Amino acid sequence: MGFQTATSAAQSGSLPSTSRQVVFPERGAIETASIPLPAPGDDDLVLRVALVGICATDLHLLAGHIGDPFPLVPGHEFVGEVAAIGAGAARRRGLAVGDRVAVEMLLPCGGCARCREGRYNLCEADDMATGLPRGRQLGVNIPRTVEPGLWGGYAQHLWVPHEAIVHRLPTDLPWERAVLVEPLAVACRALARARLEPGESVVVIGPGPVGILAAAAARSAGAGRVVVVGTRQSRLRLAERFGADATVDARGDDPEAAVREALGGRLADVVVEIAGATAAQQQAVRLVRRGGRVVLAGACGAGAPVSFLADEELLTREIDLLPSFLSAGGFGPAIRLLERGEHPFAELVTHTVGLDGVADAYALIESRADDVLKAVVDPWAAA
Repeated sequence: MGFQTATSAAQSGSLPSTSRQVVFPERGAIETASIPLPAPGDDDLVLRVALVGICATDLHLLAGHIGDPFPLVPGHEFVGEVAAIGAGAARRRGLAVGDRVAVEMLLPCGGCARCREGRYNLCEADDMATGLPRGRQLGVNIPRTVEPGLWGGYAQHLWVPHEAIVHRLPTDLPWERAVLVEPLAVACRALARARLEPGESVVVIGPGPVGILAAAAARSAGAGRVVVVGTRQSRLRLAERFGADATVDARGDDPEAAVREALGGRLADVVVEIAGATAAQQQAVRLVRRGGRVVLAGACGAGAPVSFLADEELLTREIDLLPSFLSAGGFGPAIRLLERGEHPFAELVTHTVGLDGVADAYALIESRADDVLKAVVDPWAAA
């Protein structure tokens, strides 16, 4: 990886000398800082971040629930435009300064067994359980101390090295819709893991942003009937505008009976759990038919135990439990779905803050106040 002065890149645009970013210096602490902004090496590029989504993972990172990556620049749901690009990267990627792009958070090595089989979300170079000093996920497990320190999306600029997976965005796709590409890609991967056949029924548990987007992804993938299960009525109503044929209040007397009624007396062919709670995972296996598939896509937090009735719920019903981790392979279908604009995507983004407003946004999310659904950071917004 080579660094140059801010004027020596093949296509440098108008790079400033420094860039502002949010930093988690340690567990529980949030700061803003400026950092020198070098021009990219021959096969790298610098992204000018337009918007970055706030994900529950970011709050878990701040709380220290996901390793010890500090000091960390968080943010993995970023989109933006090419601010500067090396000559080799420009040729190889077919990109130029000003092009609008989405960059996947994963930096796969490309050579390990998992990468070669297409499951680059399981790249062996990113397996922190092996004792690696750092991972390969932008905004998640690359410390700011690794040069050039531009590894997270809560920032005005992001470093995009040669191994990054970059997707060109349509020029007319609004940023407010484009910023949903990563969470929608998570939903698309979950539906791909489900091996959904046209006409099959899908139940989605958890109408947060990814759950609502999963309803749209299920509809796009050919689901026959889609039911969303959750507890907040405003979100359930919105899910109906994203492809849900029916919704079920999980706090009701008998959610299983309500799902059966919504599906014509049957249980689901596929259940996608995206609530990120062990109780939701347990409910998922009760809402799927015999021989059905359950996709577990919601992270519950480190050390969270989950238990099933091994015989009654799994063995004798021969249910497939399919974990779905991150967004590998999901960006292409997600971008196409966003481009079609068949759903009110912009309504998912309820709050926008600047870099100095991240702590306030976190407090809002944790308190579930002001009907917050999806908050995003505009790194160029005034304080």
